[in-house]
Amino acid sequence: MSLRSQSVKGVKWNAVGTLTTTGLQMLKLFILARILTKADFGLLAIATMFLGFTEIFANMGLATGIIHKQDITRDQYSSVFWLNMMLSVGLYLLLCALTPLIAQYYGQPDLRRLIPLLSLQLVIDSFGKMFYTLKTKELDFKTIAVVQIVGVTIGVVLTVALALRGHGVFSLAYGVLVQEALTQGAYFVMGLRAYRIRFHFRLSEIRELVSIGLYQLGMQVVDYAANKADIFLIGRFFSAEVLGVYNLAKELLYKAVQLINPIVTNVAAPAFARFQDDKPKMRRSYSEVLHLLSFVNFPIFMAFFLFAEPLTMLLYGSGMAEMAWFVRVLSVWGMLQSIGNPAGILMVSLGRTDLGFRWTLVRVVLVLAGTLIASHISIQAMAWTQVLLAFIFLFAYWRMMVYKMIAMPIGQYLGSVAWPLLGVVVAALPALPLLLFAAGQEEPVRSIMLYADMAVFGLAYLTYYWLTRREMLKQLPIFKSTDS
Repeated sequence: MSLRSQSVKGVKWNAVGTLTTTGLQMLKLFILARILTKADFGLLAIATMFLGFTEIFANMGLATGIIHKQDITRDQYSSVFWLNMMLSVGLYLLLCALTPLIAQYYGQPDLRRLIPLLSLQLVIDSFGKMFYTLKTKELDFKTIAVVQIVGVTIGVVLTVALALRGHGVFSLAYGVLVQEALTQGAYFVMGLRAYRIRFHFRLSEIRELVSIGLYQLGMQVVDYAANKADIFLIGRFFSAEVLGVYNLAKELLYKAVQLINPIVTNVAAPAFARFQDDKPKMRRSYSEVLHLLSFVNFPIFMAFFLFAEPLTMLLYGSGMAEMAWFVRVLSVWGMLQSIGNPAGILMVSLGRTDLGFRWTLVRVVLVLAGTLIASHISIQAMAWTQVLLAFIFLFAYWRMMVYKMIAMPIGQYLGSVAWPLLGVVVAALPALPLLLFAAGQEEPVRSIMLYADMAVFGLAYLTYYWLTRREMLKQLPIFKSTDS
């Protein structure tokens, strides 16, 4: 099958899998927001923050090396598998040992039970992690989609059922563990059949993969610290309830980025790797990927900005009404994040994790300084700091990453997203009068008018693109490629 056919099929199945699983996970949160307390979500934010940090070390960045390197032996696969297994078990034991200190730091005794339970995911994931990466490299997104949908569906049903029976935040832990056991177990069984992993481990055989992965590891560690600095500090200086509300708002916007971008980026990274020596083609391709993702992402974030109150009430209920302010501010952060996120395509396909590591060192210094200052002012200052930093990083990331990898001029970089940005501004113009008028109405008239205004905004944006760029969706470069 040609690269074009593989890529088209991969995007379609990746879209099905990503949209379905993300939708199910969001549905789970919408239901749980009406069952669990704000403090429960605060505890979950703290536990998942430490688990996510530990997971980075369990992977050692080897996924990037596996995707980049095109000829890997059976012995090398075996060594990678056992290295992942040993690291995961060791890190799980280390996290369990540190749990009492974490619980004491935040003054939350429930973390003593929650973190060790949730962290079992580390050991479970080690069985299927490498085989998932290989499925990605083969562009076999049909299998990935089916496995993920089944696992997430069962996990969501179990989580909601346990929450309704009064298990609180622990219902989320049990649901995630069952979900991961099903999905990683499936990858493990399929992987053993295809690659026949042996009881063989030799670190020297995977030195090249580890070398690429170490830069990726360093980048992920520092990048994760930058992404979670606000959560780490809010949990310390504010209450668990405040953290729960802030994190739910941020996760909602982050999920919006993750809902769309991986559909393209997960397929594009291995596809771009196959023409990694053709820099002009990579510039054209990356520009079109940016345009496509902005076309989809920008109206979503503009809708969150304009209609934060009704969307928050609809999704999370009246008990989370204070989320609306954070959703509105962080929607700007989400829009900026959606532009920088796809650059991972270039880093993975070109194997330039060294550049990623240097960039994240700069980023983490600025983030830590900004969030530390904001944490001593107010929770609102913390949200605005994320927006300001994201705007600065938009230009810094281009100079330190995109330009160095593919020499894309700043005009082409910004021009790739200019048309969608103009589109959401134009679409907001007819929506604003009704938005302002609805603000002065009583319920339920106000909500009905706001939901109608959302439709006006969406229709205006689609009309704008229909009149100006109706052929845009046909321009995705991996669709046009004639390589085989």
